[in-house]
Amino acid sequence: MKRLKLMTAILAMTALLVCTVALFSPYAPVVGPVPDIEDVWAIEDAREESGAPLVTALENNGMRLGYDAQENTFYCPVGLDNGEEWPGLHLSAPGATGVSLCFVDDYTYDWCADAIRDGWAYQILAYTDDAYSYASLVFTGLPIISLETQEALRPHEDIPVRVSVSAAGEAGLTACGRAHERGDTSLRMRPKHGIKVEFTRHADGTRKTEQEMPLLGRTDEFILIACSMDYLLIRDKLSWDLWNGISSEDEAFGPRETAYCEVFAGDAYLGVYVMMKPYDYAQELARLGADAPAADSLYRLAGRSVHEFDKPLIQDHRGMYYEQHYAPSGETGHAALLPYLALFAEEDDAVFNEKALELLDIDSVIRYALFVQACGMTDNEHNNLYIVAHRTEDGYRYLFAPWDLDVSWGRDDDENAEVWYDFPIFDRLVELDCGGVVRDRLAAIWKQMRENGFSGENVGSLLDGYNAALNDSGAFYRDAERWNRPNAYSENYNIYSYAAARFEMMDRRIAEMTSEALRGHRLRIQGYTTFDEGPLSYE
Repeated sequence: MKRLKLMTAILAMTALLVCTVALFSPYAPVVGPVPDIEDVWAIEDAREESGAPLVTALENNGMRLGYDAQENTFYCPVGLDNGEEWPGLHLSAPGATGVSLCFVDDYTYDWCADAIRDGWAYQILAYTDDAYSYASLVFTGLPIISLETQEALRPHEDIPVRVSVSAAGEAGLTACGRAHERGDTSLRMRPKHGIKVEFTRHADGTRKTEQEMPLLGRTDEFILIACSMDYLLIRDKLSWDLWNGISSEDEAFGPRETAYCEVFAGDAYLGVYVMMKPYDYAQELARLGADAPAADSLYRLAGRSVHEFDKPLIQDHRGMYYEQHYAPSGETGHAALLPYLALFAEEDDAVFNEKALELLDIDSVIRYALFVQACGMTDNEHNNLYIVAHRTEDGYRYLFAPWDLDVSWGRDDDENAEVWYDFPIFDRLVELDCGGVVRDRLAAIWKQMRENGFSGENVGSLLDGYNAALNDSGAFYRDAERWNRPNAYSENYNIYSYAAARFEMMDRRIAEMTSEALRGHRLRIQGYTTFDEGPLSYE
C-alpha cells in the first residue's frame, strides 16, 4: 500500500512537471519583476544598447501578444472588467535564447481599468551578456488577432499565415491558415482593408480545417470587417446585432455573432476590426432542408460589373448585375434566378399579383425590406442583397438575406432620416396588397421588429455598450491614430438621433400604408421622398 501511494505521488509530480514545462517552458525566458533603478542602470552601464530589438515576440500564459514593430510595442489583452485589480500574467519570450527580461515600470501601481483606457505603455528591458534594448507593453481590453506572415496581405490572393487569437477569459488559439484582403469599393477608396482568414491543416495553407475560434465558436474561416467607411466603428456591429434580434438560429442566413478586436499582420498594427463568421452557403441552405444544398442556388445583387471577383454574372431589365455565389449545376448556374427576374420585369399587375404569391416568401421579403429601411441602408437594395432560390415541389421560392451593412444609419451625416428609399419589388407588393395579405403582414412584422430591438431604448443601450468597449479598451484612440481619423473618442449621438427619428417615421408611414381608409385601394409609393412631402397616393 505504501509503495502504491509512493508511485501515485511520483506520477502526480511527474504530471505536474510536464504541465509546467508545457505551459511555461524553461527555454522561454520570463519577464521578471521590476528591479531597483540602480540595478537597471548597472545593466545599461555594463552593456551596449542594441541597434535592433532583442525580443520581437512575447506571450502571456502561452498566448501570443500583438506586436507593432514600427513602435516596438507589444499589446496584451486582459479584458474590460478588472477595475483596479490586475489578472494573473505570465509573460515569456519564446525563442529568445540567452536573453533576460524584466519590467522597468511597475504596472501594478496603477488601476488596471485606468491603464487600459488611457493606453499607458510600460517599459520592458531585455538584455544579454553584452547588449540591451527596451520595448513597450500596452494592455488592451479587446481580443487580439495576430497574423504572422512573411509577405504583405493582398486583395483576393491567399497567402499562408500563422493565426494567433487571444481573448481574456477564453481559451486561446494558434493555428495555420491563409488570408487575403477582402472588399470592393473599400479596397480602392480606403487605406484600411477588410481581411478574410481560413484555417488550414498545413503551414503552406492547404486543406481547410475547423478550429474553435474564441468568441465565435467552431468554424473553418472568419472575416475581419475594417469599418473603413465608418469613422465611428459602430454601424456594421449595430446592424448585425439588430438582425440577430429578428432572425432565428434555425433559419437560413440567420444571426451572425460579432465581436470587436485589434488586429496585427506582419508585425504591423492594423487597428480595430469587427470579427465575424461569414455565411457558409451549403450549411445555410441545409437549414431549408436536407436536400437543399443539392437543389438550391444563391445569388447576390451586385449593382455593377466592376467587381474583381471571378463569379458568373447576369443582368436584369434595369441593367443590374447578379453574381452567382452558389449553384449545384455549373451548366445552369443562373437558371434558378430566371423566374425571379421575369417577375421583376412583369408589367401586368394581375400577373404580378399571382406570380408574386407563388414565387416570393412574402414574410422574408417584407422583413428584409423593413430591416433595410429601418437602418437607412442605401446600399442594400441595389447591392449586397442575397437572393436565395429554394426549390420546392411547386417550383422556386425566393428569400432575401443581408450582407455588408456598413452604408447605414445616415453614414454621410446629410441623409434625412425621413427619406423612404426605393425598393421596387417590395414597394409593388405593398402597392397591390398582393393576395390581400401583404399590408397586414407588413403591419405585423414591423410590430414584431419594434418589440425585438428596433426601439430607441434598445439602440441607445447597444450604442452605449459599443462606446464603452471602444473607449474603455483604449482601442478607439489607437485606431484613430493609426488611420488619421478625426475622432479620438467614440460617441453615438448622431446614430441614436437618426435611429429614433427613422423608427418614428416608419411608424407613421406603415400606419398610413395599412390604414382601413386605404384598404382595397392601390397605393402609389414614391421612393426617395420624405414623409412630409406626401410619399403616398392611391387610386
